[in-house]
Amino acid sequence: MVADQGGAGCMMQMVEAYNEVGGNIISVLEVPEDQVSSYGVIAPGLRKGALTEVTGLVEKPLREAAPSNLIISGRYILQPEVMQVLDNQEKGAGGEIQLTDAMARMIGSQPFHALTFAGRRFDCGAKTGFVEATLALALEREDMADEVRNMARRLLARDWQSRRSIARTEKRVSELFPRETELFAANR
Repeated sequence: MVADQGGAGCMMQMVEAYNEVGGNIISVLEVPEDQVSSYGVIAPGLRKGALTEVTGLVEKPLREAAPSNLIISGRYILQPEVMQVLDNQEKGAGGEIQLTDAMARMIGSQPFHALTFAGRRFDCGAKTGFVEATLALALEREDMADEVRNMARRLLARDWQSRRSIARTEKRVSELFPRETELFAANR
C-alpha cells in the first residue's frame, strides 16, 4: 500500500483515526465485487468521511453473500483483547485460525471502525502485481524514471519483434504444409 504523493501513509492515517475514535481500527479498500471472495470483507455501519463503523466481518465470502466490497487490507490497530480471543478461536475459512473471525467476535464489545485508505494498493502476492508495483514506484522516482521508461520500451520492442517473427514463421509453415497445419490445429 502506497500513499498518494505528498500524502500520509496508511498507518499514519490509521493513527489519526484512532486518536479520533479509539478502539479497533482496520484499513479497508474498495474493490470490484468479483474480487471480494479473496479477502476479508466488512459489513459497514455509519460512515463519516473515511471512517466507517464496522458491524460485522466475513472472511472470504461468496460474492453473493458479501456485505460490501470493502476489503480488509492488512493493516490493523487492535486492542490487546484480540489475543485472548485468538487463543480460543476455532479454525475458520481454509481450515485456518482467522484473525478476521477473532475480530468479528469483538464487535459490539469495543469500538470498531474501518478507515478507507487514501492511496494505492498493489497485490504483491501475485507475480504481476509485484512487477506493477515495482514499475509504478520506479516511474515516480526522478532518479530512475527515464531509465525505466527506456528499458520498458526496449523490452516491449524486442517482445513485439519476437512475436512478429513467430507469426511470420507460422504463416510460412502453414503455406508449406497446409494439411498438417490443419490437423495440428484441430488437435490442440
